[in-house]
Amino acid sequence: MEVIPLFSGTHQGGDYLTLAQAIAQNRLVVTEVGEAGSVPELRVKNRGKIPVLLIDGEELAGAKQNRVLNTTILVPGESELVIPVSCTEHGRWSTTSPHFEDSRVMMARTMRSKKMASISMSLKYNECRYSDQLGIWDDIEDIARKAKVESPTGAMKDVFSSHEKSMDDYMKAFPLQPGQQGVLVYMDDSPAGMEFLSRPDAYARVHDKLVRSYVLEAIVDDEDPAGHSAKGERPAQFIQRVIAALDEQYPGVGLGTEHRLEGENLVGSALVHDGVVVHMACFTGVPTQSAYGEGRMAGYRARQRSHATRAKGMHGSGPIENHTGDSDVW
Repeated sequence: MEVIPLFSGTHQGGDYLTLAQAIAQNRLVVTEVGEAGSVPELRVKNRGKIPVLLIDGEELAGAKQNRVLNTTILVPGESELVIPVSCTEHGRWSTTSPHFEDSRVMMARTMRSKKMASISMSLKYNECRYSDQLGIWDDIEDIARKAKVESPTGAMKDVFSSHEKSMDDYMKAFPLQPGQQGVLVYMDDSPAGMEFLSRPDAYARVHDKLVRSYVLEAIVDDEDPAGHSAKGERPAQFIQRVIAALDEQYPGVGLGTEHRLEGENLVGSALVHDGVVVHMACFTGVPTQSAYGEGRMAGYRARQRSHATRAKGMHGSGPIENHTGDSDVW
């Protein structure tokens, strides 16, 4: 595993708080949408005047079951939103707390890339941000098996917790650099993913859990983590591939415009607000969405109906609807 810090000389844009920061300051409250709850949705209330950035893949723990964010959202100040999420704890539907906390976990890289691809397809064909929930549950079960972890509720967080010490050893090799705004991560000499935030202070708050989302796979997965990426593709080449990706735009859930990126063996998203890329993430090892034909889309819609049936049966809830620094190597 190789981690290359990213920096930028561009305008950093307006101020915002991160998820953990806003919850710790009691400025952001995240709850179920109602007493009964709904698996694919949560309610967020920003009590402060400063926007709050929720990053695709961040996990929230508590309430009726743990969830993960389906897309990046910039929650306006003094506002309330219903946001799209996916379940990461399929064996629990019982209230443990009235609201959610930051679990300090970000979904593992391969799961997150698959989720991003399914959300992009959902936006393109169904004008919504529903994930392949059954696929997420299967992937959590798969990584738990590889990690030799048994969770009574099938919680993704339990897999991370069980390997915390091993991940701590890796993290010593990848310290945060002054002014760092992102990372480009290589696995076995192939680019696996890239993450960028507009503000160094915000990136510093998510660096640890972001890098750990790659570290977990490096520890437990004996398969080629970068899929079909070409060995030896260097950072400048990868970034050019991201620049050349197809770009479809959608209104953001909160502030800004959501850009969904698609390229050869590449999927990504970026949230742009007031002309600034607030957050961007790109991953390799996933099929291009153009490869999905009508038959594949029919199967996708069938899976969405299956999600609704399974969710109702389990929970009685609503339907499941450029600059680079020197690399550090472990």
